[in-house]
Amino acid sequence: MNRACALILGGLSLVVSIDALPQAQPKSAAGKSVEDIYIARTVRESRDFPTAFCAEARTGFPAGGGAEDKFTFRSTATRASDGLLTNSNVKEIGTLHGCYGPTADALVWKMYAEGALGTITFKGRGECVQKSNYPEPGMTPTRCFIELYDLPNGYVGGMATANNMNSYTTTGEFSTPTGYTQVGIFTFRLWKRR
Repeated sequence: MNRACALILGGLSLVVSIDALPQAQPKSAAGKSVEDIYIARTVRESRDFPTAFCAEARTGFPAGGGAEDKFTFRSTATRASDGLLTNSNVKEIGTLHGCYGPTADALVWKMYAEGALGTITFKGRGECVQKSNYPEPGMTPTRCFIELYDLPNGYVGGMATANNMNSYTTTGEFSTPTGYTQVGIFTFRLWKRR
């Protein structure tokens, strides 16, 4: 077989092979998704020493040396062309009551939370990891992962992740130093029963 025939046959087998591959499934029609995804900002309204709400029987960890926070959730708006956050304080849409307990690593904290996002109530446990004085002195970025449970009927579970910026100003919307969206941007993924 000459070289030209081999190239043609090789090309034809490639076309046949590609046509035989399974095609990508179309996106789910509205209402067919098995998950709900929410994005919300948190504003810390208060920070206190742990109360009875943060008892180990509820949270799963000792409260000594930790903190108890109360937050409000705010809806957000983004630019459709690239997802840039354009408004981090559209409307109050829920609450979060959290407990934090120290671990052997001073930069890692256990977390327990109870909250409501719109009509969805939840509980969750997880951990938060922080980095101090970054990107400038006074700022403490923190990432949290929370496994959610006790969700309304129809959900089998979920998770929440938070990307937080804490500052010298512990509560409220405005950071010190200024210019950061305080405190967190949460992403919730809630999974439905099929």
